[in-house]
Amino acid sequence: MNYFKKALASALAASCVFMSFGGAVFADEAATATMTETYSGEFISEYVNEIVEYLSVFAKDGVTSASLYKAGLLEALKDDPELYDRVMTAILSSIDDYSVFYPGSEETNEFLSELEGTIGGIGITMNEVGGKLVVGSIYNESPAEKAGILPGDILYSADGTSLFGATVDAAQALIRGEIGTQVVIGVLRGGSDSPLYFTITREEIAEKLSVAHTVLEGVDDIDGSPRKAMYIRIYSFMDNAGAQFAEAMTDAEKQGITDIIVDVRDNGGGYLSEAVSIANYFLKDGDIIVSEDHKADMFDIVFKSDNKSEKKYDLVVLVNENSASSSEVLAAAIQDNKAGILIGKRTYGKGTVQSIMPLKDGEAMKFTAAYYLTPLGTNIDQIGLEPDSTVENTYIPFDHSGFSDFDYAAVYEQGMSDPNIAKAKKILAVWNRFLGNTDDPSFGSDLADAIQRFQAMHGLFPYGVLDLTTQRELYKALVETQELVDEQLNAAMRHYGITVSESK
Repeated sequence: MNYFKKALASALAASCVFMSFGGAVFADEAATATMTETYSGEFISEYVNEIVEYLSVFAKDGVTSASLYKAGLLEALKDDPELYDRVMTAILSSIDDYSVFYPGSEETNEFLSELEGTIGGIGITMNEVGGKLVVGSIYNESPAEKAGILPGDILYSADGTSLFGATVDAAQALIRGEIGTQVVIGVLRGGSDSPLYFTITREEIAEKLSVAHTVLEGVDDIDGSPRKAMYIRIYSFMDNAGAQFAEAMTDAEKQGITDIIVDVRDNGGGYLSEAVSIANYFLKDGDIIVSEDHKADMFDIVFKSDNKSEKKYDLVVLVNENSASSSEVLAAAIQDNKAGILIGKRTYGKGTVQSIMPLKDGEAMKFTAAYYLTPLGTNIDQIGLEPDSTVENTYIPFDHSGFSDFDYAAVYEQGMSDPNIAKAKKILAVWNRFLGNTDDPSFGSDLADAIQRFQAMHGLFPYGVLDLTTQRELYKALVETQELVDEQLNAAMRHYGITVSESK
């Protein structure tokens, strides 16, 4: 590179001498070939960039860096069409981490299936945080939940392939596969550098649970009268989120409930249209929900509420560091329009709009086209939303007083029956790794599968036998278990002045 810079300097110094640029830099074809073979791709790339910069300044009028790169790119593609995928991948990835080229119909369909259609996988959402993939929502009764994956886990590997630095789409391609097949997922948890491994059987997730709701019953803190609050958890803003949210609100109306808790913690986003439809329930007609700020003003869009209802709600939105994208759109609409309050932790800060465009032969590209702006015109990208009340969840030791230790008198496997087998089932059920009858002392295949997953997670030989080492590790893990205290949800109930008695 120094040679080329010296050549440029010489050309500038001898500005009165006109000569061929090609003659000044390249001796002949043989020299060019030798240079290509000798120097690295990085060197050649920088070298060409220097040439382009020089020509854009000193070549005739009308020559720009853009025109030179375009000419070189198109000519290279004419000569070598197989470069197309690499070029498209480079073009899209140069925009940002959220822009992706899908080179075929299979990859395109896998991406779209996250938002619509049948999902074949393990039932998780994920967010990119600082070059790492963090597990967001985990679908209820999904393979991931049964295996013991937790929100906040950092995805470490899939079938031995590292997921560090991988995009969401690349990770999904590795995690998904044929229904009924297994994938080994490695995660990092709680700041540990030692990965935990889970062997998970892929399932068809045909009925997508975007929204779940339940009634929290309690008593008024002042007069002791019965009180109810509707708790609505939005796992993801998939194409049915608005319809499922409507079911929850209909249920609330039937029961006369006006205290509403909307939980978007660990929700990485989805369709903007679903977030807009949900926000509409709580805003006044004409209130701004969100706007899109495009490079060209003519494409800017402002979404406003058309809610004609006079219904009033006391609304709390629960957020955390994994609430992103459409979750932040909903939360910002509520906060800026003073339609409710946010409780939890500062949100992730993904304020970009992704567009999807179909290309030839089933290909597609997803690219960042604009920024989301909150109703007050704030760009929260890489900043996030500050809740009205910052609350941290806590953990306390699990009360294991009702559990007895193993006898450590025998090794147990399928077909056997013993009270120690029931003890193992009861312990595994604490972490939702065994879902059967914990009073049954017989050893079946469901217990063997649960023990095998536990063994793999704890670095034991994963063969599904309840040996003495596994018994010790099971009881030790039980004693060390920390139980989540959902202080954020508790804060929401305190906001309403309700002491919870039960949920249903």
